[in-house]
Amino acid sequence: MIRQLRITALLTAALLMTGCGIMKTSSEMAASDYKSTNNGSNCAASSHCVVAEKMPKAIYFDFGTADLDMNDRKLLDTVVKHMGNSKRIELTGYTCKIGPDQVNQDLSESRALAVKAYLMQKGIEEDRIAAWGKGKRHPVASNGKEETRSKNRRVEMKIFR
Repeated sequence: MIRQLRITALLTAALLMTGCGIMKTSSEMAASDYKSTNNGSNCAASSHCVVAEKMPKAIYFDFGTADLDMNDRKLLDTVVKHMGNSKRIELTGYTCKIGPDQVNQDLSESRALAVKAYLMQKGIEEDRIAAWGKGKRHPVASNGKEETRSKNRRVEMKIFR
């Protein structure tokens, strides 16, 4: 019995140590996701989208949550600084493929609304923020492995003039 517990403990520790080296935190993914151009190539030409320097394109979430951590809030503070008075922002929430369609749709909307609520708390007027969810549609990475699937649990942000 004790031998089985030791083996289980060793296997669990090995699994955790292996996972720690592979997984990126939400903040690490967002930091590597910074866009450093102002060409707006991802945006519709008629909408005058601007992607500001050093502004994150997305906020990433843990599985099954719409909670913003302190690092997410710091990234969103950067977004607030880039908003200015004459700009609006679109927030689009997404999930990975795990779970029923309606649960994922609701979660993606909750994620976008969590980001919207934080921006409003920081002084961005509600009528300047559009937020919606697209569930598990439009993945940016494979849903086959956790390391890549985690990139799909996000809220993408686009600032417009």
